[in-house]
Amino acid sequence: MHRCLYNDREASFALSRVRFLTQDSDTVVGLEAYERHDWNEAYQLLSPLLESQEETPEVAEALGSASWWVGDINTTINARQRAYAEYSAVGRTVDAARVAIQVAEDHMLVLQSSTAKGWMGKARSLLEDESLVPEHGHLMRLEAILAGSLKEAIDLSARVHEIGIDLGDIDLEMLGLHDSGRFLVDSGEVDRGMAMMEEAMVGAVAGELTPKVTGRIFCNMIETCASVADYGRAIEWSDQTMRWCEGLGNAGGYPGVCRVRRSEFMRLRGAWPEAEAEAARAVDDLAQALPYMGEAFNELGMVRLNLGELDRAEEAFRKAHSLGTSPMPGLALLKLAQGDAAEGLSMLQTRLKSLEGLTARSRLLPAAVEVALAASDLAAARQHSSELASLVERYDSDVLRAFSLQSAGRIAAADGEEDDAVLLFQKAVEILVTNGLPYEAARARRDLGKALIEVGSEGLGRLEIDAALAEFERLGASLERDRLSETPVDPSVEVPREKLAAMMFTDIVGSTDLVGVIGDESWADLIAWHDRTIRVVIEEYSGIEIDHAGDGFFVSFDSSEDVLGCATQIQRILRRHRKEAGFAPRVRIGIHLGPVLQSQDGLVGHQVHVAARVASAAEADEVLVSLETMDRVSGFDLERKRAITVKGISEPLMVGSLAWGD
Repeated sequence: MHRCLYNDREASFALSRVRFLTQDSDTVVGLEAYERHDWNEAYQLLSPLLESQEETPEVAEALGSASWWVGDINTTINARQRAYAEYSAVGRTVDAARVAIQVAEDHMLVLQSSTAKGWMGKARSLLEDESLVPEHGHLMRLEAILAGSLKEAIDLSARVHEIGIDLGDIDLEMLGLHDSGRFLVDSGEVDRGMAMMEEAMVGAVAGELTPKVTGRIFCNMIETCASVADYGRAIEWSDQTMRWCEGLGNAGGYPGVCRVRRSEFMRLRGAWPEAEAEAARAVDDLAQALPYMGEAFNELGMVRLNLGELDRAEEAFRKAHSLGTSPMPGLALLKLAQGDAAEGLSMLQTRLKSLEGLTARSRLLPAAVEVALAASDLAAARQHSSELASLVERYDSDVLRAFSLQSAGRIAAADGEEDDAVLLFQKAVEILVTNGLPYEAARARRDLGKALIEVGSEGLGRLEIDAALAEFERLGASLERDRLSETPVDPSVEVPREKLAAMMFTDIVGSTDLVGVIGDESWADLIAWHDRTIRVVIEEYSGIEIDHAGDGFFVSFDSSEDVLGCATQIQRILRRHRKEAGFAPRVRIGIHLGPVLQSQDGLVGHQVHVAARVASAAEADEVLVSLETMDRVSGFDLERKRAITVKGISEPLMVGSLAWGD
């Protein structure tokens, strides 16, 4: 099996021969350190050999790789150019081509694209008359990365994968498979692309691949997951990659790249001081890897922007731009914060015009909607929101969906459709809270609060705004806090209070089919009887009717005993009427006890949704009760205990069927 790094049996034999021939003890120890992946020691011991005229190309190439791992790109380039010259001088064409490909990659890292293409041309010339070797595949991989379109990149990557299979080179095979997958994901073929990437990840996790290839696959997987806002999976891979990097015992290379993503995840989770420190460390680690250093400066800029430190944020974004990294969407959001939304929108739209990849576009579109609305360009906002919604359908990402809902809510609010805006913002808040993104959730709460105030729910609106203000204060988001503090509110409006409520939802099972059988007139008579009967029982047990929609009731009780007694009585009355009159509708009931907010508009809160979902899981004639409801009562028994999945709760909810028979 042929590898491009010195990790296979042929390479070990080559370095062993060099150790045998050399009389220099530092060289011997340095090569031994290299073979066991102690990059720091190898770098320290082999670096002086660059000044020696007796250095072999194998040693120079080993030094080039060790230097790369510790982040000294200048020494890497010098050592590899030396190795290239010596391989060429003795006619070792394939070896010279391999190193030329590596030098091309190095020049790409320091933003010398013309020089990189020149080295690719050297490698291409050297390999022109050679039979198929792995170097052909590695050169083709660089061509895929630099391809002018995603289709070309996908085609070239597929060919790299085939070459790896043909030559039995697992590094090349998995690189080609992995690259094909990430380019496919970027083009919108998510399921197929992710399946390819995950297959390549298996080889990386299992330790089947060389360190550099393993790192590439790890990093690209994290980047792809983050680009579609799949932060749960991205964070999982980031943690594993960081442990892998630290296990290699090196200070530069991949750890610096990983720290850029770790900084992003810390920022999203609300750990801003830690995020800024991690980004600053990444800047130091990547001092010679300029594109990645630009990403680190972008992360610094985003943290500072969130903190309201606009001058320092602008400094970071400008440094990213000077390193050839797009500072979008951060710089556009900064322009918005500085009061120049039109300039921010122009920046974003210019960047979007140059982006073909859908994952890259998905990172810019939420900001594009926000900035377009601030610039009073509703047409642009609708266009960007529509594209974002289409990407959600492709990538099926909860967080991306939340951003899309929030964008749609902002447009609805701008159109005066506040009722629609409230529903959209509520869904966005639920997703963002569930996914643990406090800053984004607070921004969505702010939007929801303002929309609620517009529709007349002043109390609930103030509640959302107060929650957003508290989160901004906790995070240190001074700019957002100060702006929101200026939101006018009516001090005479009631603020919802928290209470513990025992909630009951009822629903007639199969009502649609029943209407078709008995007809509209008979159905109206049946519903009238059903409603009168249930309301009598609700009043008997001191229940408060919160809502009555169609053929169902939402009722609140002060105690679990009352709600269980009411549900039992309803089912017994229906059963008795069924026996005496020959018919009564089949009703399912769900009961849950939890903290809610009570205002003049009724009950609201996450636990209300839980209670409704308990009811939806019940069967005909069943009273399904959450176990939380039973903790404070006696005299009632549950049967058929089971777990149900409730959206917004990570763990299954335990419920049971109430034994209501005589």
